Amino acid sequence: MRKNKAEQARSEYLPKIKAFMSERVFYLNAKRIYDFLKAYQYDKGGWLLWEAAKGILESDVYSEFPAEDNMGYFEDLDGYGLLEWLEVAKFADKEYEQLPGGYEKLAAYTLDENLPEYKEYQNRVYLAALRSIAVTLGSKRPYQLEGFWHSLARAENMLEKGFPTKGDLRAKLDREAENLAGASEEKAEGREYSECEAKQAICRVLRETAMTDYMTHALFLKSDVLSEAYKFYTEESENEQIHLAAWEYLDKAEHAYLVGRVSDRVNLEFEDYTDEARKMQPEKNIDETWTMSDFRASFGPETSHLSTEQLKALMSLDSPLKSLYGEWQRRGQAQTEGIKDVIAAAADERAAERETDEFEGEFESEFEDEGDWAAEP
Repeated sequence: MRKNKAEQARSEYLPKIKAFMSERVFYLNAKRIYDFLKAYQYDKGGWLLWEAAKGILESDVYSEFPAEDNMGYFEDLDGYGLLEWLEVAKFADKEYEQLPGGYEKLAAYTLDENLPEYKEYQNRVYLAALRSIAVTLGSKRPYQLEGFWHSLARAENMLEKGFPTKGDLRAKLDREAENLAGASEEKAEGREYSECEAKQAICRVLRETAMTDYMTHALFLKSDVLSEAYKFYTEESENEQIHLAAWEYLDKAEHAYLVGRVSDRVNLEFEDYTDEARKMQPEKNIDETWTMSDFRASFGPETSHLSTEQLKALMSLDSPLKSLYGEWQRRGQAQTEGIKDVIAAAADERAAERETDEFEGEFESEFEDEGDWAAEP
């Protein structure tokens, strides 16, 4: 009876959880969702988070701090405690104290959490930990899957209110604009506006701009939209006009958001595929696995070669990785084309299909209230 209940929980809730992970959990919100779920003890002691960090950083505290290990520093620490030490080892500026016998012990450190490499690592590690929780519950504690599913839904509602609306974003921008009292009145070199003036102007432009849902979500998830947009205006954009720079920033933010979402979906789909592939005979899937792995490696937060429209097209697919592999096979296993060429071509074809579907939908809606006009004399 217990086994039947376990299988029932897996079949009912695990697909929902995996779909949720694919559609709603990604590198920009994974840490906040993990922090919300921490109280529910799905990752008791933070051991799954610790294992994810070890895999990503390819190290552990015992090899990084041998003196402290010999002195018993780590014996009573849980995963969270060990994680702090490992992050110090990999990302902090450290000072050491010399010990007898040629050993050295950590004396002080400074960890800048705004370091790009640290933020990129955090994006990856919390996403990996959430996925590990789902896999662990599915294999070892299926009776907790229902609770985990409902906890995920509560986390999303509390942290993001579902998919944020343009009204939510306007309210966020207004709050940021109200806190500009400390912004500099000095003008950046080569710029017409001071920091305060530029941020106020950027706020007005973004509030009044018609945005896609992806743009809205991309900006809503940022900790400080106006500061990031101002930095883009002064350091990256060649446009001196605020509204042009703000639109350029918006396009860039949408593209980066889509790169992350598509990459997350491809990675999760690959993990599901490898779970199934382990159950098959190796000689039957080794070539397919290598090819799937090549496709997966072509996606990443910093290496996208796809346009925004191509990324949107891939987002519209139910199974991006499976669809791309099928396209690779359809093209005669792409003997004359590289993986990236196949991805771009498949994305273009899907984008064209979406454009046709949207046009036909608009055409049908235009005449849907006209009656049987074609039958009239």
